[in-house]
Amino acid sequence: MKFSFARLIQFMVLTVAAIATSVAATANNRSPFGPTWEPADCSTFGLVPLVAALSDCGYVTVPEHHSQPNGRTIQLAVVRTRSIGDNPAPDPLMMEQGGPGSSTIGLFPSKIVPSTNVGTAILQQRDMVFVEQRGTQFSRPALTCPERVDHNVAVAKGELEFTDSGWITACRDRLVATGVNFSAFNSIENAADLYVVAEVLGYEQFNFYGASYGTLLGQYVMAQADEHPVKLRSVILDGVVRPDVDFNLGSSYSISQALRNVFAACAQDAQCNQTYPDLERVFSSLIDRLNQHPIPAKLTLPNTQETFDVLLDGKDFAYAIVPYLYSTEDSRFLPRNLYRAAQNNDFAWAEEKLSTGLVMDEAEGMYSAVLCAHAASTTVDPATLFPPPYPQLAFFGSQEKALVDRACDVLQVELEPPFAYENTEIPTLVLNGQFDPVTPEVYGQAVARNLENAYVYTFPGVGHVSLVAKANTTGATCSQAIALDFLTDPNRAPDSRCLAEVKPVFESE
Repeated sequence: MKFSFARLIQFMVLTVAAIATSVAATANNRSPFGPTWEPADCSTFGLVPLVAALSDCGYVTVPEHHSQPNGRTIQLAVVRTRSIGDNPAPDPLMMEQGGPGSSTIGLFPSKIVPSTNVGTAILQQRDMVFVEQRGTQFSRPALTCPERVDHNVAVAKGELEFTDSGWITACRDRLVATGVNFSAFNSIENAADLYVVAEVLGYEQFNFYGASYGTLLGQYVMAQADEHPVKLRSVILDGVVRPDVDFNLGSSYSISQALRNVFAACAQDAQCNQTYPDLERVFSSLIDRLNQHPIPAKLTLPNTQETFDVLLDGKDFAYAIVPYLYSTEDSRFLPRNLYRAAQNNDFAWAEEKLSTGLVMDEAEGMYSAVLCAHAASTTVDPATLFPPPYPQLAFFGSQEKALVDRACDVLQVELEPPFAYENTEIPTLVLNGQFDPVTPEVYGQAVARNLENAYVYTFPGVGHVSLVAKANTTGATCSQAIALDFLTDPNRAPDSRCLAEVKPVFESE
């Protein structure tokens, strides 16, 4: 099964009244856009009408390589959603998704803005800008690889090895035939794109928010801050990628640490500990049992509803657990589900998660190109940062790294120079989740140590990315309050007293 590090989830609700009131006031108050702007109907990007009414949608043409301004070009899909405040700040918040390869427009203006409290709160302060990173869903070209779905199904059926590179070879050949240059898709070019877009939209400075891979992109944006006329005011890094660590190779360690944190939190919660005692032993025994005696299971392709039979072993079961660590909303069910499997042979929840993972929701070609280009930067051995992983999870790192390495062998992209920190005085807010299985607290803390003006907060019971969680989810209100306070004045520590009230939550039967 594919362990997708990119998947971010969950959300909440922008008030109809606020949007309706502000549309008339802002409709004729648009920034003069530059000549490389090509307008598009917001329905092109799937925006709901209420958000579309507040937004300017279109494409910005940028150089394929910024060092060759007169060379070939590509187009970035862009959504600018105008503030609903009476006196908005002049500097927008530019929000960028993870992956690499996930859709920024498919997440933030499509789901976060219309369905979360944080969308309303930010728009009261300032505009929001969403740039579909080069190579992702709505930009041109999009480096999507539908071949990956067939690969995933064949792996699940036992017909292919996980690391078989046939899918990326077929994807490469198809995209290269259309003129795609995979070496143009990396974090250096990606970061330069954002400055170009900000300038085209008429802004003199902007704030940056990055989630997951977006945090690595944010560090590249910081490094370029003195190279562009548009200025970078502040940065929020949520679920932080450490530039010198291969997060795929480190996954055995980061997943193990996240699970240990869940087990410890359950043991410290009286109700959870009483209902689900000795959770670590239950987990280890389940993995061992399934490795020794795999069980029949049925998976369903989400896009076609086709079902097929598989054998569920301990490795597959481990992959089914990981999404519960990603999602703050789902993590509360993990102790219950482990006990359901151990005591009642109930693996329906595992089948559901594994089925969902069969269809990738990101541009896999862009994912591979960006990680391959970054390879010279990943020089730190994850083993030096963590306790040893659970033996049952040791396969994760080598398997995930081997998959990327095979893709790199196929793509043969040009390597970026090793990443170096620059412009470290820019105010930065670093947000970590205690249960995060891919970008653990130690990564965020290490990045913050390289910055002169960083504020670091870790949220108990929170998974991968905290700011855009559903309301009433652990830590959501607090992370949003801290971020909004930071944006108001990035040069002072935000009010973080709410963090003392954030605690893990578990569901008991």
